[in-house]
Amino acid sequence: MSDSSAGQGYPSQDDGLTAYPDESAARVPAYPQAPSQAVPRPPFGPVPGVMGSPPPYGPGVPYPVPGGAYPPVDAGPRIVPQSVQIAFYVMLAGAVVTLLGMAYSLTMLDEARSDALDASGGVLRGNDLDLLVYASVGGAVVSALVTAGLWVWMAFVCRAGKNWGRITGTVFFGLNALFYVVGTVMAFVTSTVGITLVFSTVTLAIGLAAVILLWNGLSGPYFAPRTPPGYQPYPGYPPIAP
Repeated sequence: MSDSSAGQGYPSQDDGLTAYPDESAARVPAYPQAPSQAVPRPPFGPVPGVMGSPPPYGPGVPYPVPGGAYPPVDAGPRIVPQSVQIAFYVMLAGAVVTLLGMAYSLTMLDEARSDALDASGGVLRGNDLDLLVYASVGGAVVSALVTAGLWVWMAFVCRAGKNWGRITGTVFFGLNALFYVVGTVMAFVTSTVGITLVFSTVTLAIGLAAVILLWNGLSGPYFAPRTPPGYQPYPGYPPIAP
């Protein structure tokens, strides 16, 4: 028994040791191991450009699309079209005409007093008549100043390319046209047609010219909404009509 065990490479039982096969010589790697090629990574976040890492998206970075990147955003000031620039000067002219009409009304205090006396049938005299005349003239002055301020405000807003300003100015023109029609009818009915109607007609014509200049085809693209910086529309959208 001991001789056969010794022939097989096992220690004999007489040594007092447990016999186990020696496997240290059998541990030989089948293939040589390649050296470690770990990709260095930053302390936090994925590595841009490495497989499995998402590309760096965010404001100012275009998303990849077939056929190339998006065109850059035009964040600079836009060139004011000539039609909008002309409309700007036309609206300023409307403010000037409004102030001229106010100045003319201040020179007609005596005529206003006479008209108020005739309208009251001689009842209003003295301080009561003066109070009525001054209240009417004061209301006309305040109204003219507010109207001139609206002309100037709409002129600068429209030149800045604000579409809501163009819409608001058109609404003001519609109201002015309505008041003009009512005032003209009343002037002919009461036989008080005078220079005031001329100022009103010129103001209406200026407003009509400004509306036409702001809503023609050359001014339309200038009032189109702009794309915020860093966000681009998908190529081909919105579709262009043939």
